[in-house]
Amino acid sequence: MNTSTAQTAPSSVPSPDHLLDIATTAARAAADYIRSLDREHLAREYKTSSHDIVTEHDRASEDIIVAELRRLLPTCRIVGEEGGERPAEEGALSADPAEPVVTFYVDPIDGTSNFAAGLPLFCVSIGVAVGDELVAGVIDVPVLGQVFTAADGPATLNGREITPRSTNKPADALVLSGFPGQRGWAEFPELAARAQPELENGLSAIRHLGSAAIELAYVSAGWADATFLASINAWDIAAGFHILRRAGGSVRTWPGHGETGQPDFLNPAYVACTGPERLDLVDRVFEEVQALRDADL
Repeated sequence: MNTSTAQTAPSSVPSPDHLLDIATTAARAAADYIRSLDREHLAREYKTSSHDIVTEHDRASEDIIVAELRRLLPTCRIVGEEGGERPAEEGALSADPAEPVVTFYVDPIDGTSNFAAGLPLFCVSIGVAVGDELVAGVIDVPVLGQVFTAADGPATLNGREITPRSTNKPADALVLSGFPGQRGWAEFPELAARAQPELENGLSAIRHLGSAAIELAYVSAGWADATFLASINAWDIAAGFHILRRAGGSVRTWPGHGETGQPDFLNPAYVACTGPERLDLVDRVFEEVQALRDADL
């Protein structure tokens, strides 16, 4: 009788901790570059409107991050806000087609309007997925000296573990959000007109920081009870989703006009809370947003 067993080749995919080290190194390089800038005289351009600006430093920051990621992990795929999707370098992929691809979701400067105006509320955000699963994330807020990280252990702020806390009830909840915002008023004006006062009256306070990644990081730290937006991209939220969950928070997402069943960080709408408890008032509004989008298909 043959008693030998097949030996499985070791995976070439780095561990979550190693992937976090790679992402943190790349984010730090970009943060160092940003801190070196004279932010009083920044030229700005517009992507789609005056609400969607970009600077040469967004592109330069992403170039720095991409160069570091390519140096440290040539087999990775990169999805960046400025450069779009960059597949693995030719010839660098694993010989095993079944092995999952490592993807870095990169926002080189989240909060560009704040950055260009001289405000300190902007960050470098890098989320890491193996296949469809988020495994690591870093949010580096350069001017404020705040670095939020998580891999498969606890979430940390500047190396210190973030202690989970419960989500306050709506009447005591401070939330961070720009919803419905310009996009929401354009897409579903009647719901926006009804939901805005309902949220303002039902919650303790609403503040808009101008960076989805920072808002997720601050909710992760327990400095606010929730954050939510109806139109977002994966590079804005991938790191924040992972950090928040490792800190004990909870996330619900909705697919909008996209496919159902895709990874939640690829969905455009979300409500994230600092603890497992949910703010039903906010979740209910986002159910209505999804219903309107379903009816529009």
